Amino acid sequence: MGNDNLKVDAIELADPDVLTIFQIIKNTVIKLKDKTSIILWSSFLLLTLWGLKGDSKLIFPIKWREVLFPDLIWRDQLVTFLIGFILLVIIPCCIIKFRFKERLSEYGLGWPKERIKLGLVAMVVLLAVSLPLFYLGTNNPEMQQEYPLFCKENIDTWAGFIIFELVYFIFFICIEFIFRGYLLFGLYGIKDIQAAKGVKGIGGPLVFGLYAVLIQMLAYTMWHIPKPMPEYIGALFWGVIVAAIALKLRSIWPIIIVHWILNVFLDIILWTR
Repeated sequence: MGNDNLKVDAIELADPDVLTIFQIIKNTVIKLKDKTSIILWSSFLLLTLWGLKGDSKLIFPIKWREVLFPDLIWRDQLVTFLIGFILLVIIPCCIIKFRFKERLSEYGLGWPKERIKLGLVAMVVLLAVSLPLFYLGTNNPEMQQEYPLFCKENIDTWAGFIIFELVYFIFFICIEFIFRGYLLFGLYGIKDIQAAKGVKGIGGPLVFGLYAVLIQMLAYTMWHIPKPMPEYIGALFWGVIVAAIALKLRSIWPIIIVHWILNVFLDIILWTR
C-alpha cells in the first residue's frame, strides 16, 4: 500500500507529458469513490441542481409549479423548500447511512444531552449579537427588496404569515445541514486523539481538521453571491462562527433554530413596515 502511494506521488510530481497527464486524470477519477471525494462532488452537484438562491428551475420548471399549486401565491418558495429538502437533506442522509455506513448523529443531526445547556447558551449569545445586526439590515434597500421572500402584497393576514414562516423552517434545515452538517462534519475527518481540546472528532479517511470550517464557509459564501451585499458579507462571518459552534456542540440544531428565528424577525420587521 505504501509503495502504491509513493508511485502515485511520483507520477503526480513528474515533469508533465502526455502519459503523466492521463495518469493524473486516471488517479483523480479513481479517487472520486473515496468518502471525502463523494462528499465534495455530491455537495457541488446537489447545490447546482438546487440552483442559486434555491430557485430549482433546472429540475422543476415554473409551469409545473403552476399546475401543482395553482392557488398558492408563494408556490415558488414552497417548491424551493421541498426540493431543497430532498436534494440537500434526504439524499446526503442516504449517502451517509447506506454508502458510508455511519450514524446521522455524527453529522450534526443529534444533540448530545450533556451539551444541551451549552447549546442553549450559544443560542442566546448568537441571538443577542445577531438581532441588532439584522435590525440594521432592514434599513438596507437591497434587503428590503429581497425580503420577505414572498411579496408583501400577497400575504395580508397574520395567519398566512405564520403558516409561511413555519414552512420556512424547512429551508434552514436544508441550508444548515448541507454546509454545517454534511460538508463540515464529513470533511472534518479528524480522529479523537488528534482533536482540538474540548472537541470530539469523528474518524475519516482524510484529515481536513479545522480546514473543513474554511471549506464549508467558502462554499456557503459562494452560494450567497446573488444575495444582497450585507447578507453576502454576513455569510463570511456566520459560516465560520456557527461552524465552530456546531463542532463544539456536535449538533447543528441550535444553529438551525437561531438562523430561522433571525429570519422570521427580519420578515416581521419588513412585512409590518
